[in-house]
Amino acid sequence: MKIFIDINHPAHVHYFRNFIRKMESKGHTFIITNRNYPIINQLLDYYNIDHSIRQARPTKKSKIRSIFYLIETTFTCIKKSFKYHPDLYLGFANSPCAITGFLFHKPSILLDDTEFNTTNHKIYKPFCSTLLTPFYFKVDMGKKQIQFNAFIEQLYLHNHYFKPSSSVLEELNLKEKEYVIIRYSAFDAHHDLAVRHVSDIVKKEIVKKISQKYRVIISFESIPQDDFYRPFIYSISPEKIHDLMAGARFIITEGITMASESFILGVPYIDINPLHVGYVDLQVEQYPEFAMQSTDASEIMKRIEILMETEIDPSAILSSIKEKTIDPTQFLVWFVDNYPDSAFKLRRDPKIRLESNSYAI
Repeated sequence: MKIFIDINHPAHVHYFRNFIRKMESKGHTFIITNRNYPIINQLLDYYNIDHSIRQARPTKKSKIRSIFYLIETTFTCIKKSFKYHPDLYLGFANSPCAITGFLFHKPSILLDDTEFNTTNHKIYKPFCSTLLTPFYFKVDMGKKQIQFNAFIEQLYLHNHYFKPSSSVLEELNLKEKEYVIIRYSAFDAHHDLAVRHVSDIVKKEIVKKISQKYRVIISFESIPQDDFYRPFIYSISPEKIHDLMAGARFIITEGITMASESFILGVPYIDINPLHVGYVDLQVEQYPEFAMQSTDASEIMKRIEILMETEIDPSAILSSIKEKTIDPTQFLVWFVDNYPDSAFKLRRDPKIRLESNSYAI
C-alpha cells in the first residue's frame, strides 16, 4: 500500500516517524510532503525520511493568506497524487490530504486533538473518511470519529520508543533539575489570529525571576531581535529537545504541545497559552500541583516560586499514564494496516480502544 502523508508542523514528524518505520517493515511505502520550515526539514532528514518540500506558511497572518496557503498546499498534494497514485491519505488535521483523497476516491485518515481549530474542522470534516481522536478530545465530530485511549504525544514519547539521553546535558554543561526551559511561540497559525498572549514585559519578568536561582534555556519559534533574550538562547539540534526537556526542573510554555510533552515526561509545566484544549484541561484538573494553565502574571509568578522551591515527585503521574493508556503507534499501525475492517471493528465494539493487547503487531 502507498500511503501519502503531508507534514505541516515539526510535531507531526514525531507523530508519524515510528509509524512510518513500522509500516515500512511490513512492506508499505510512503509519499511524504512537508511545509518548507527549517526544523521540519531537519527532523525529516535526521530520521532519514524521504520527503518533498512544498510551500512555506505565509509570514504575515491574514484569513486571505491562509486560504491561499490551503489552496496551494492542496494543489501540491493533487500533483503528487497524479504522479505516485497513493492508496490512502494520512495526516494530522490535514485538510489538503482529506480533500485530495476525496477527489481521487481514496480513503483518508486524519488524527486531531485540537478543539479550538474549528475552521479547519469545518474544512476537512466533509472530505475525510475517518477521524481518530484521543479520549480527552471534547468535540463530537460525528459518525466518522473514532476515539483511542492515549495522548497524541505518546506516539513518540511512549517508553517503547523514547529513553532520555544525557548527551545533550553534557553538550550544554547542564545538570539535571538545575535548569528551566521556557518556550515562546510565534502565534503564526490561522487559529492564532485572535490570540492575546502574555506581554513581553511579563515574559522578561519570568526570565529574570527564574534566572535568580536556575539556568534558563529559552526556545523561540521566531528568534527575537531584543538583546535581552540572547544570553538565554541555546542552539541544539531539534531531535534533542525531548532529551533536554526530560531533565528540566520545570517548563514554561506558550506551545501547548510542549505542555503535554512535559506531562508525558513527568516534568511539571506552566502553560501560558490562553487557548484551551482537552488534554491540558484534563492534566490541570487531575494533577493541579503538576500542571497549570494561566496568562495572569501574578498567578504565573506564584507558581514559579513554588516550583523553584519544591521538587515534585513524578512517579504517580507516570504510573497513572502507563496504567490508563495504550501505545498509540501500535494502535495506528494496526488501524491503518487493517483499514477499513479496523474501523468497522471499533465502531461495533468501542471497548477495544482501551485494550493494548488488541493491537499486537
